[in-house]
Amino acid sequence: MSERSDEYELSIDGLPPDIERLDLYFDSGNRITDNVDTIDVPYELYPEEYFVDNIIAPTRLGLLINKKVKAIFDSLDIKNIQYLNVRLLEKNTQSINQNYYIANVVGKYACVDKEASKLELFDDGDIQFINKLVLNINNGKDYGHIFRLSEFPSILIISDLLKTALAQNNVAGFKIYKPELFSL
Repeated sequence: MSERSDEYELSIDGLPPDIERLDLYFDSGNRITDNVDTIDVPYELYPEEYFVDNIIAPTRLGLLINKKVKAIFDSLDIKNIQYLNVRLLEKNTQSINQNYYIANVVGKYACVDKEASKLELFDDGDIQFINKLVLNINNGKDYGHIFRLSEFPSILIISDLLKTALAQNNVAGFKIYKPELFSL
């Protein structure tokens, strides 16, 4: 879901020192229980680069969304996201941008159809590569609008309603795939 659509979209390279120092993981589907008020995220903006609504960052950082995306999530009453304040600190100009949040998606579900999917597995059975992803979604279960896959927590699954809301609001910085067309 977090993948550049254009090579000039701002992206964060490397883990921010605060994330490393506090040993935080926002890609596990688990709530952060530490008392963390604000995360400083240093970045460097090159002349050809521009801000997008979801800044691409290392997976462990989770989603790095702006107020526009948060407002969309809030309008859909999405309850399984833990928001942390972010201060984006530009390394050269020392400018500070406080219009972004880390959105920690809490919750994960095991719904990969391992028989129908084309997967390359590690020896322990964990997924190494995905050539074709097929989900086994139980229509009677409420997965909410966004969740992580238990089998591969760095992948986010979103509802059609959330996908439509992001598209209608011209949100930039997300790349959305149909599961059967996704590969990694």
